[in-house]
Amino acid sequence: MTAEESDTTPPARFNYKKLWPWVNAGIAFLLIAGGIWFLNRTVGLDKIGEAMRLADGRFILLALLIITLNGAVKAWRWGLLLTPNNEKVPYTSLFWSTWLGQYVNMAVPFLRLGEVARAYAIDQQTDIGKVRALSTMVVEKTLELIMLALLLAIVVPLVVLPEAFGNWWMLGILAGIILLGLYLLAYQTDFVIRIIERLGRWLPGRLRDKFMPLVLSGLEGIAALRDKRTVLLLLGSSILIIFLSILAPFILFQAMNIPLGLPEAAVVDSALSIVTTPPSTPGQLGVFEGTTVFTLNQFGLKSGALIVSFAIVYHLVVLIPKIIFGGLATSRTHWKWQRGGD
Repeated sequence: MTAEESDTTPPARFNYKKLWPWVNAGIAFLLIAGGIWFLNRTVGLDKIGEAMRLADGRFILLALLIITLNGAVKAWRWGLLLTPNNEKVPYTSLFWSTWLGQYVNMAVPFLRLGEVARAYAIDQQTDIGKVRALSTMVVEKTLELIMLALLLAIVVPLVVLPEAFGNWWMLGILAGIILLGLYLLAYQTDFVIRIIERLGRWLPGRLRDKFMPLVLSGLEGIAALRDKRTVLLLLGSSILIIFLSILAPFILFQAMNIPLGLPEAAVVDSALSIVTTPPSTPGQLGVFEGTTVFTLNQFGLKSGALIVSFAIVYHLVVLIPKIIFGGLATSRTHWKWQRGGD
């Protein structure tokens, strides 16, 4: 081998991951430009602007604080899953890791790197491994699915059959059923797992193969905790998270003088939870607004400009904390887009 050959180094491989931020920025720009053009043709930007101008900024600020508090509670709940044996993990590490995960999922939704980023960040700041962190997210997602199902069980009858629930005893029966379900989750998790396994046999093949492993793994994770106090705290914090999620659109109803209540806010939140869970567009641009507008149209609101302006304001309220705290989290955790969490 000659000296010239020995000095030859292979060309550096192109790292396609460097392009992801630019690709997403381009997609976001096209979606925003297309959305502005469409809204101007169909509703009118002047009417939308007027509806947004009349919104009460105090309520909008309150909704921003509620969304931020919700993220803080999610971080605290994750700490319960990560440290079932009362180990010490700094809350600041949980806080920034949680917001980093939300930020990454917002920026690169179709790769679903948010969970990887969260595991990477907590592993970087503590002695908790990435595998252990990722395993707790299965339990976390299961809790969210269960709470969504319980929420729908309460809200759908309230919205579809409001007259039937004018009697408080009907609400009492619903509350009793929900409390029984929470008790079974907290103290009879093994029994719940056996019941779900039997019910799962009746599901269509694709649905069973997709959701059953997630639900069963999450429930087994809850059963493995064994500490009843921790399980109750998990359930309690999950209820608080759901309540805060519903409270945000309800507060924005007040901000924009929309005559809808908590049940309708719960329907909007549930619809968004279902639609925005799969990978979609960067920041759910268009998907978020479309789902919100479609849902509000079912309640008989007449003003299209008011509905669209609500959807835009609501989306901004959800995005701003993710952008602010998530952006700060990238610097605090030294997250690099090129490594993709490796």
